[in-house]
Amino acid sequence: MFFSCPYLKAEIELTADRLEHIQESHPGTLPKYLSQLTETLADPDTIRRSDRNPQALLFSKWFTSIRNGRYIVVVVIRRESHNWIVTVYPARKLRGGLIEWTKE
Repeated sequence: MFFSCPYLKAEIELTADRLEHIQESHPGTLPKYLSQLTETLADPDTIRRSDRNPQALLFSKWFTSIRNGRYIVVVVIRRESHNWIVTVYPARKLRGGLIEWTKE
């Protein structure tokens, strides 16, 4: 699967392997929140650079419709030739990372 990401001006891939990882590690996230994943990449509230991996960006967006309010966080590895989703998860609070971009 591919998702449009205007911030990176690129398509972001979600491989079958990463989808399986997300479904095992964060049950109930996908496919249930697939539209929120799409929206988070298309129109994020914030983008943070990972503390652990300088090539990883954490796209996040707040959704009141998810369990009384949660962020969807999409972790993307950014490379010149290929960008892909590492994981996706809901979060009550955003932790770690350096803010690279914030929606005005």
